[in-house]
Amino acid sequence: MRRNGMKKLTWLIVTLGVMCLAAAPLYAGGIINKQNQSADYIRTLNRNAATDYADIAVFNPAGIAKMPEDGLYVKLDAMYFDKDYSNTVPGFGKLDQDEPSIIPGFFSIYKKNKWGGFFALTIPAGGGELDYKDGDARTVAIGTGIAAIYNPALGGNYLITDQSLKVKESTVYGFNFGGTYAITDWVSVAAGARYSTGKRSFKGDVTLTDVSGASPIPTVPLKLKIDQDADGWAGILGVNFSLLDDRLNAALTYFSNTKMNYKIDVKQDTVLLNGANLSDVIGQSDGSKRRIDIPGLLGFGISYRFLPQLKVDLNYTRYLEKDATIDTFEGEGNSWDLGLSAEYRFSPKWMVSVGGMHTDIKLSKDQQIQEPEEPKLDAKTLAAGVVYNPLERLSLTFGGLKVWYDSVKDSQGIKYEKDVWSLALGAQYRF
Repeated sequence: MRRNGMKKLTWLIVTLGVMCLAAAPLYAGGIINKQNQSADYIRTLNRNAATDYADIAVFNPAGIAKMPEDGLYVKLDAMYFDKDYSNTVPGFGKLDQDEPSIIPGFFSIYKKNKWGGFFALTIPAGGGELDYKDGDARTVAIGTGIAAIYNPALGGNYLITDQSLKVKESTVYGFNFGGTYAITDWVSVAAGARYSTGKRSFKGDVTLTDVSGASPIPTVPLKLKIDQDADGWAGILGVNFSLLDDRLNAALTYFSNTKMNYKIDVKQDTVLLNGANLSDVIGQSDGSKRRIDIPGLLGFGISYRFLPQLKVDLNYTRYLEKDATIDTFEGEGNSWDLGLSAEYRFSPKWMVSVGGMHTDIKLSKDQQIQEPEEPKLDAKTLAAGVVYNPLERLSLTFGGLKVWYDSVKDSQGIKYEKDVWSLALGAQYRF
C-alpha cells in the first residue's frame, strides 16, 4: 500500500509543480528577462533608441557613437521596488508577500571620435527576495499532496497547520562589455558579450498535523532548502541610424540566448515514509541540473526630436522564449513590450519625462502553478521622472513607476495577483 501510495505521491507533486526556484520581481520583460536595469529606464520605460546617458551600454550600445561629447561616462543607479504578490488558494485564502527589493546598476562608456567601448553590471534576470510567511500555492499543493497519501497509509487525518516559503536570493548578475564604431555620420554598429552568473536560494517548510489523533505519528514536518548556481554567455549586436540632422534616431539591439544550467545543491531535506528524500520525489535531487535560460531578445526603438526641447520615443522589445530552454514551463513565448515616452528639457539644468508601456506575457494561466511565488502576468506601466544637471558634467536622475497587472485564475481556482511600484536614483559623471 505504501509503495503504490508513494508512486501516486510522486506523480501528484510533479504534476502540481516541482520546487524549482526562479522567483524574482518582474516589471518590464518576458517570462525570465528583466529590463528594469537603470534609473533612466524607470523614468521613461523606453531606452532602445536613446543616445544620451551611459545606460545605453545595455539598451542601445551602437548609439554610443552619437553621445554628445567624447570622454568617459560613469553612471551608478539604485532602484527600489515595493512588491506585493499573492496567491488566493481555495480553502486557504489569500497567501501573500510584500518583501521589497533594491537593485543596483553600474554603467560606463567611452567615446573617442568614431570609436567607443562599454562595460556594465546589471541584473538581467532574478533580482529579489520573497517571503511568503504563511506559504503559497506551491506549499499548499505539496502539503495536501503528501497528506492525501499519508492519511490512508497511517489511518489519520492530516491537515496543513503551518507553512512558509522564503526565497532568500534570486539574482543573475550580467557583466556586459564590447565596442562600437561609427561607419558613417549616420550609421554606427556595436558588438559585445554578456557573462551572466546566477544564484538561487530557497527554503520551504510545511507542517502536517493529524487532527483525528488516530495516527501513530502526530505531526509530519516537511522541510526543504535548496541552492542553485549557473553561469552562461550571450552575444550582443547592435546598429544605430541617425537621420534628418540627428532629429530622427532608430536602433536595433540583439542579445543571444544565455544557456543557464543550474546545478542543484540540497542543503536540507525530508525523508518520507518509504525512505525516499523529498528532493528526489519532486525532481530536485542533489547534484542534478535544470535548464532555465535567459532568452535572447530583440530591442527596437525609434525617437524623433519634434523641437530642440522635445523628444518622443517608441519602443518594441521581443523576448525570444521559444528558442530558449526553460524547464520550469511548457508552451511559453514569445513575450513582448510596447512603449511610448516623451522628454522635455526646460533648461540646460532640468528635464522631465513621462512614459507608458504594455507588457504581453505569453504563458498559459495553468502554467502559473509552476512558479506561483512570482506570477507572470500581463501589465500596463506608467513612469515619470526628472534629470537635474547641477554641473555640465554631472547628471542626477530621479524616477518612479507604477505597474497595474492583470490577475488570472487557473483551472484549480487559484487566483494570482501582483502590485508593484518603484523609485530610482542615478548619478552620471563625464570625465
